[in-house]
Amino acid sequence: MKRIHVLAAANAISSQARTYAEYRVFSALTRHTIDFRSARVLLRASAGARTSDRVSCALSVALAPSGSVRVRVTGPHVYAAINRAVERLGHACGARIDQRRSS
Repeated sequence: MKRIHVLAAANAISSQARTYAEYRVFSALTRHTIDFRSARVLLRASAGARTSDRVSCALSVALAPSGSVRVRVTGPHVYAAINRAVERLGHACGARIDQRRSS
């Protein structure tokens, strides 16, 4: 069964943002016809005085039958971080598809 887990500190990221992350990741994976077993999205406020208003999004996808794709980005707010991560996921998955076709 395919699952997408979105993890974030309870008070740091809203439930609406978590739902958005789940939707965007699922949409990206199906759009690129990537067969996956599970995906994990980790959202958190960036540490440090200069980046206290920034959010990082780490995304890992376990591919089927094997392999994985991981991306990590930072954005000025949670939705920007999610969107950037999904964009990078698309690029990474596109590269994986090209590798499989040439093998």
